[in-house]
Amino acid sequence: MSFSDAELQKHCETIMLSRRAKGKIVILCEGGDNDILIGRPSPSAYGQLEKLPDANFYKACIPQWWNQKRPEFFVCGDKTNVLNTYLELQKMHENERTDSYLDKNKLFALIDLDLQPAKVLENYPVENTEQLFNMLYQENKPHLDNIKKHPIFITGLIYKEAYFFVPELKEVFENYPLAILFDDLPLDLNAVYEKMGVSFGMDKNLEKNYSIAQQRIAYLMQLDLTNITTLQESWQTAFNSAETEEKNVLIYALLSIHQIKDYWKLIKSNSELSEERFKEQLTLEIGNFYAKQPRESLHHLPSFFNALSAIA
Repeated sequence: MSFSDAELQKHCETIMLSRRAKGKIVILCEGGDNDILIGRPSPSAYGQLEKLPDANFYKACIPQWWNQKRPEFFVCGDKTNVLNTYLELQKMHENERTDSYLDKNKLFALIDLDLQPAKVLENYPVENTEQLFNMLYQENKPHLDNIKKHPIFITGLIYKEAYFFVPELKEVFENYPLAILFDDLPLDLNAVYEKMGVSFGMDKNLEKNYSIAQQRIAYLMQLDLTNITTLQESWQTAFNSAETEEKNVLIYALLSIHQIKDYWKLIKSNSELSEERFKEQLTLEIGNFYAKQPRESLHHLPSFFNALSAIA
């Protein structure tokens, strides 16, 4: 649910008065809900909100080579709240605010990709989130020059959970100290992709917004994009016969259009940890994988941080 005008003002004031923003890049992201956000009026209490999804994951992704003035994350609820908070904070700083710790030139927003294009902001160079995606990515690879020009960054995969299933995480999962189960069996990423290949034709959201998905992966000439059925059949055929590099391309394409959160729900452990605590720790370990990537990495999230580092 989006903030009311009064809630938005309160939320923005709290961010401005947070000492965490002083001299730092501030990144607004999704996560939390209105009751949590508005129920914490103290600026110091907002420090706890960086421990909530999605902020805790993105903070874990900050590159290890970024040693000083590392970015600070503030969760804002849903995507609309993130964008409205960004716009309102910019407006509030049109005239210099002597009581604000925030530098409007160091304010950024990070939102999740989905299949429903949403209006970005008034007077922003792109009209909606799909146009923003097309501006920041080409064939699902980051367009680094454009990323540096846009204070609003959108993920290249659908929701942050898609970044928990990329093929490069194979060794992370294999070396993790606790057993990771997927659908009650030891996690095998190939089994996840095979399950996705069987299931995505039943994705109602994908079916409803198929024209968006179709345009998003049109660069894959080996796929028949006539409808969702032909896409599924051709994706499975291509995946089953592909070598590793092409398989990865097909996986990333699917992770940009297919609802992934249900697969994350199937991840569990047979350890004594609660499911919530287990997933929190696993999420941070995945974030650590992205944090270890070199500056020249073309992974989506490291590319975003690399662009930001020049501003810090």
